[in-house]
Amino acid sequence: MAAIYDIFAQTCLHQFIKNWAGGTADPDSLTTELPEGTITFRKFMDHLAAAGDHAQLETKRNANRALTRNFLKEVFRITQSFCEETGQANKMTAEHWYQFTRILANSLSHNFRLDYRAHDKSQLPVTYKNETLDISMDGKPVSMQLSILLSLADEIINFARNRLD
Repeated sequence: MAAIYDIFAQTCLHQFIKNWAGGTADPDSLTTELPEGTITFRKFMDHLAAAGDHAQLETKRNANRALTRNFLKEVFRITQSFCEETGQANKMTAEHWYQFTRILANSLSHNFRLDYRAHDKSQLPVTYKNETLDISMDGKPVSMQLSILLSLADEIINFARNRLD
């Protein structure tokens, strides 16, 4: 249950960031409670900016890692499991993003390096929106634009909402 709540929270943050980037959300409207009191997303960003370039870079890196591992993998795996349990796996495997996301999710290890399984190596290369995973990347750090990860997450969420029974 905790994982489902976490995914829900991350999905909401995902949508909020997209809305904010599109000019339809106010960064003061997203708040959270901390021991020190309520903090808005704008205030958090102000604190981050005041922390200097190194802190900003590290925060962006950690956010990218969290999205890669926790959000993308969990949303993909839960959707995949649901499809298998409800006899709809063929719908998911037919999606244009499926192989890329499956191999990316399989290969993410604790040190954020691509670690291809033997079966995955036989499926390479796979491409999604001009990003390609190929055998030359085996053992190398995952380097993926946040926009690609957000797009993959959108694909999975839209698939779950609109294509599944």
